[in-house]
Amino acid sequence: MNSQQNEFMTMAVPAAIASARATRVPASITIAQAILESGWGETKLASQFNNFFGIKANQAQLADHDYCEFTSDEVENGKTVKVPGEEFAQYASPAECFTAHAQLLCRPHYAAAMACAADPDKFAWALGPRIPGHPEGCGYSTLPQYHDRLMQLVRLYDLKQYDVPESVDVSKATGVTQ
Repeated sequence: MNSQQNEFMTMAVPAAIASARATRVPASITIAQAILESGWGETKLASQFNNFFGIKANQAQLADHDYCEFTSDEVENGKTVKVPGEEFAQYASPAECFTAHAQLLCRPHYAAAMACAADPDKFAWALGPRIPGHPEGCGYSTLPQYHDRLMQLVRLYDLKQYDVPESVDVSKATGVTQ
């Protein structure tokens, strides 16, 4: 890993583990999503607005004008299209974003994913789009290869090591102090 990636992991690992302890969302998948969605924290959405997951603004954020607008790449009918003016949440800190991500995945819409939270591979599969051949998809992403891309990151960076039981000291498990 390069220095940017190490810096990103120093921020993401403790936040993902705390999130996992609070909600059962696998830390490995949270980290993989943050890497994939934010380009290791390098996207403008992540670096300027602390949104590492491409989380869209909710009604309260819209009402308070507490959001930012970006063009989003979405897959529709098998083709990638650019959707201008998408309203994304902005957060005061990375920790606030990781908490919001976990809370989002605990909503009923993602119940199929949460039902298999003990298995990161199945959890990642359930986050994919609801398309023919994938009726169990919750639609976190419209990208048909979302599961494959997440699991590639999990394997490449050995992210399952961060799926630790509650009794494990985070600083010992990650080498990162909170």
